[in-house]
Amino acid sequence: MEYMHWIWFSFKMLLFLWIISFLIRPFVSYDKQEMFGRIDLFIAEQLNAIPVRLSNLWSLVSAILYFVGNFSVLVLLVLGIFMLGYTGYLHAGDVSLSFRSIYSLASALAGDKVAWSGATIVVATTVAIGHMGKLSLDKRQYFEKRQQELLAENERRKKLLEERRANQYRGEA
Repeated sequence: MEYMHWIWFSFKMLLFLWIISFLIRPFVSYDKQEMFGRIDLFIAEQLNAIPVRLSNLWSLVSAILYFVGNFSVLVLLVLGIFMLGYTGYLHAGDVSLSFRSIYSLASALAGDKVAWSGATIVVATTVAIGHMGKLSLDKRQYFEKRQQELLAENERRKKLLEERRANQYRGEA
């Protein structure tokens, strides 16, 4: 929280100095006015770059979290399969290939909380894997669509520039 205080204080001081520079500009030489103008351009460029930097940071953080989420879902899936399988192994001591023994195993697993939690984890992770696949597909389609839009915009600008050049040459002839 202390850093936020210092960032806010620095912002206020820079703003104060910037306003003071506007007030003293008429009283300084042309070289100093040029220097203040370059400082203004620098500050404006830095302010305009904030959304781009935040967007880049957001993209980086979301990519990292996406891969961490995929990894954790796979770890949970393995854990759920292990829990369900091991619980089934513990209850399958006297299972034969008859309906009665399979039914007794199923009823034992249905009464066991660990088996239910393992089955729930397996179902939830398969749903999460499906959603992450859909998210990946949507992201790919978005970027393909965006690339097509940018290519179309570039083609439109190129045609417009060619038309302007053609009109210039016709006007000169």
